[in-house]
Amino acid sequence: MGQRFDELMSRAATLPVLRAGAVDSVVAKKAQGPRVYDLDNVGFIDFVGGGGSSVLGFANQFVLDAVKKVLDSGVPVGFHVPQEVDLADSLGQFLPWVETWWFCRNQDEAMSAALSWARRSSGKEVIIALSGGARLSPGSDAGGEARGVVREIASWNAGRIIAGIGEAADEVAAVVIEPLMTRLGLIPLEPATVAAVVGCCRELGLTVIFDERVSGFRLARGGAASSFGASPDLAVYGGALGGGFPIGAVGFAARFGSVEPANDQTLATPHSVSLAAADAVLSILKNDATYARLDERSAQLADGIRNLADRFNRSIAVNRAGSVFALYLGVDSVASGTVARRADAEAYRRLAAGLRDEGVLLPTVPGGTGFVSSAHGTKDIEETLGAFERALTKIQREDRP
Repeated sequence: MGQRFDELMSRAATLPVLRAGAVDSVVAKKAQGPRVYDLDNVGFIDFVGGGGSSVLGFANQFVLDAVKKVLDSGVPVGFHVPQEVDLADSLGQFLPWVETWWFCRNQDEAMSAALSWARRSSGKEVIIALSGGARLSPGSDAGGEARGVVREIASWNAGRIIAGIGEAADEVAAVVIEPLMTRLGLIPLEPATVAAVVGCCRELGLTVIFDERVSGFRLARGGAASSFGASPDLAVYGGALGGGFPIGAVGFAARFGSVEPANDQTLATPHSVSLAAADAVLSILKNDATYARLDERSAQLADGIRNLADRFNRSIAVNRAGSVFALYLGVDSVASGTVARRADAEAYRRLAAGLRDEGVLLPTVPGGTGFVSSAHGTKDIEETLGAFERALTKIQREDRP
């Protein structure tokens, strides 16, 4: 690796998680724009994107200025702050269908709060989720005891999804839909499928929760709800909303009126730093040019990879939705989990390792979800495609008998 990396690893004997993670990725010293720099100041063009949170890239100056202003005020965690009202006002411009907001310390806490509300308000314990979406925790009660059930049903086929919901409807508190289906990279549901599932839930009187921890503010101002043309009852946001700072939000549709947590449900206020960062992120995303740039650079990357796959006579499926993407090697197209699991995991690992050697970071896990930021410029994508070409050339050379 490098001298400073080796020195750090010699001091990290008590940190097995850090040591294991450093094998396939980098130990970051700093990050700026679309790049992450390791301890020896080697730069990498990053497409891991903080799990999708770096929609504006790293260390965006406008966001940093907003954060510094709040830090200078010295208000510690644990107090309600005016930034909560500012953020709610800004969110209302993006998501006018939301009547009530709950803010949480992180996106997973927000999802837990949404599921708890659904169970409490319905008097039922079962949460239906689709098998291709992000995994959900069953949840716990106020005392920390496990409670509730998350039941997964088959995905990508509207008929099977609707049948599964119908069979369990009498015991269901809510149906959670992650429209981008990112458990296996990115295998989005068809808009017609989302509409059919939401319609089924409406007929059965079931609450629909959109899991927008990845899609929210990534696909469009209105997230998946606007992109897929379907309105949920609740939606959970995080990721890109904080621009790298931890925050979660639950939005309740107007038909519920003002929704308050239960007496035994404590929602810890996000730090004012995260609230200010989120408001700054939204002020940038108001500009149409930001989403146009995200789409243009993402299309440039996806099209370039497909062209290289053709040139090298390799099967590489590229799934893309806005600035979110996933690569699958050894298959020509991926529209379901069944096909995704057939992809060549070892070939992907070789490609990701080769790209890392060339200064490009992809998700290290096969079927991982990648992200483009508005900080990625045309030259960054061109440099990335050059790295792809060199990595594929090396792999092809190694594969020759």
